[in-house]
Amino acid sequence: MRKVALIGWFLGLMLTAGPLSADEISVLKPTAGTFNSGALMEIQWTYTFLEWTPANAAQRQMVISIHQYGKDYGLRPVPGTSSVEIATVNLDTLKYAWRVPNYTSNWDGFILRLEMKERPSIYAYSPPFEIRKGPVVKPPLPVGLKTIIPITSPTAGQSYKIGSTMPIRWDKEKIKGYGSVWLQVCWPDHTADWGSFPTSNTGSYDWKIAETAENTLCIKIYTQDEKCVGYSGNFKIIK
Repeated sequence: MRKVALIGWFLGLMLTAGPLSADEISVLKPTAGTFNSGALMEIQWTYTFLEWTPANAAQRQMVISIHQYGKDYGLRPVPGTSSVEIATVNLDTLKYAWRVPNYTSNWDGFILRLEMKERPSIYAYSPPFEIRKGPVVKPPLPVGLKTIIPITSPTAGQSYKIGSTMPIRWDKEKIKGYGSVWLQVCWPDHTADWGSFPTSNTGSYDWKIAETAENTLCIKIYTQDEKCVGYSGNFKIIK
């Protein structure tokens, strides 16, 4: 049954992306549209290899980059314009979540290029899309704030590898009247990257880093009544 389901899933991808031939990549997402800066864009693809089979992990690396798009040039980058590399991913993951920056285009929009790192002749372009500057979201000021929770780990400037364990440490004595606290991974401007979750107020928690891309982040710790809150220094997630 599992084999039949997998075959059905793959055929569904083929119908969505169109027939593939030879060595080819096809972009499933994003579709044409408008994305706000700061939003998460889901990038999805499928592929086939009939003439060349990657023999190792290095040969399965694919580079995702963003390029300026102009209607007069068809589904190709505008000649002479610069591109920005978004990420290098394993081809087999079939998807990547990208937080859209505040890019500005002097043309009609943008397209993504997905290109095999060791075989750049194997590539694909996404449909064209636009990026709209999103509103500046400032974190709300805590109401009735009474206590700042000192966070001793992580500290500013530290780096942690994806998949490693990062120690989160805070001064529990400052909030000893609380049996639990809430932890949240945030961007440097203190807006949320992930949803929050509760843990016992032991002053210690070990976080297994499940981020999929290199980023600069910080940790927020707060009490459920939001009367006590603290932020760590900005740290880096690296591959």
